[in-house]
Amino acid sequence: SQLATRDDHDCPSWLTASEYEDNSSTLMLKVKKLADLIRMSKRTSLYTGAGISASVIGQAARSNTNKQGWTGTKTAASPTLTHHALAALTRNNLVHSWVQQNHDGLPQKAGAKQGVMNEIHGSWFDPSNPVVKYSGCLSDRLEPKMVEDARQSDLVIVLGTSLGGLNADQMATLPATRSLVPDDKELVTTTVRNGVKLCGYITSTDEATGEVCGQFHADTSDFVEDAPWDGAFDTHMRFPPSQTFRPVLNTSTSSLGTVCINLQQTPQDDKMSLRIFGKSDNVLRLLLQELGMSTRFPEINFEAVPRRVLVPYNKRGERIAFGEPMMWWNLERGAEIKLTPGHNIQGARQPIFMHIGSKRPKGTRLKRNRILRICGPGNGRVVLRNLRTSAFEFNIEGAKMSLGMWWVEAAVAGEVDYLPLVNSKPEYEVEEEKKE
Repeated sequence: SQLATRDDHDCPSWLTASEYEDNSSTLMLKVKKLADLIRMSKRTSLYTGAGISASVIGQAARSNTNKQGWTGTKTAASPTLTHHALAALTRNNLVHSWVQQNHDGLPQKAGAKQGVMNEIHGSWFDPSNPVVKYSGCLSDRLEPKMVEDARQSDLVIVLGTSLGGLNADQMATLPATRSLVPDDKELVTTTVRNGVKLCGYITSTDEATGEVCGQFHADTSDFVEDAPWDGAFDTHMRFPPSQTFRPVLNTSTSSLGTVCINLQQTPQDDKMSLRIFGKSDNVLRLLLQELGMSTRFPEINFEAVPRRVLVPYNKRGERIAFGEPMMWWNLERGAEIKLTPGHNIQGARQPIFMHIGSKRPKGTRLKRNRILRICGPGNGRVVLRNLRTSAFEFNIEGAKMSLGMWWVEAAVAGEVDYLPLVNSKPEYEVEEEKKE
């Protein structure tokens, strides 16, 4: 193909929508290497994009396999083999976190626990974290967790994303950068403004391309991949003109690097520890076999999910300490609920939700897309339980929102840091005992 991979992202001129597949013998060698890396890793993360859901939902990127655009009832889609395989890796503690660009809840429908997931660009099944527009901001609850994963994971497996320069792409690029320190180079540490430590290694001009591999911003401690060095800060270490200092982030955490499984090339392919060209369903089926795992997956039944449960959280939706009274979480039809503090509705910038949590006075009329909404803090009620989409549905300040049924199991186990919503008048275990 001579066409670019996407219409909505910039990409290098050489990068096209052409697709490639490794031959069978090469693929098997690469799968064995990936299995070895997973066994060696102490903290493996997944970073996935729309490509893994394209066959059932669609995608924005061009592909020979799947058409651009969206199809069917997206919220009722079923998981693919890729979702089931990746979920199996999480259940067997071979993957410890999953940063997902998609909004579809398919990993959870395949059995991945909510506590493992970070739906960094928003979710159709989390009222506190709507889909984030390009003009919006990532959730204050989720972005720090993503940054921690990017800096602490010693292996990241990337699937279904073009790595076109999004903020979340640091999940792929930072572990890859940490793995690229040459064996014959000694790491050195220097101090920049504000006392921030900068680690890296030195190359001579004839070894280097004349450009450093990234830029370290002392004021934010952020590492910007492939940014030109601007010399904006002074260091206590000076280098002669014949040498180049190459900064490396978080050298205290060694890295096996990043593995990318894609049909198409990406701008970051040269940094990958392992690059596999193929369909994710085929690659992951072989990977599970190599790891001695079954390729038959349990059916997840959400019909038995209870509507009222005791959970270790308080009225603000925060996880409580051991010994504090547990709260009843009532999701029965008609139950009154409210969004918890810290939701990202205003940050997501979705027009149909901008009246929720608005700074405008309560009761202000706000018109969006020809729909009149009344501003409010985020109060509502349970409307129904939808088995087709595996979600509870709510009316929150006049807007329809959904919560995946898998949140109930996560809440009972206390595996998430917060609840997206709580009951308006919460009841506690102690109060129930007094009534009896």
